[in-house]
Amino acid sequence: MVKSTHDLPIIRCTCGYELLLLTDAQVMGQAIENHVLEHKNKYGLTQKQTESLEEYLIAQAFELAEKKSKQR
Repeated sequence: MVKSTHDLPIIRCTCGYELLLLTDAQVMGQAIENHVLEHKNKYGLTQKQTESLEEYLIAQAFELAEKKSKQR
């Protein structure tokens, strides 16, 4: 679920881990990939589960970025 803590744009993983939304899409994508890889290694996720989690986080990032751009 998209959440803002202290006015910082934050996306939250299903595990509760929070990632700060970054303006550099490539760096943000890498941060998401790294976190998803941690899940894959720690919990033995299938490829489908891994892709689903990654899509979930990316969707949040896009949603939050859109909200932030409308606030300007």
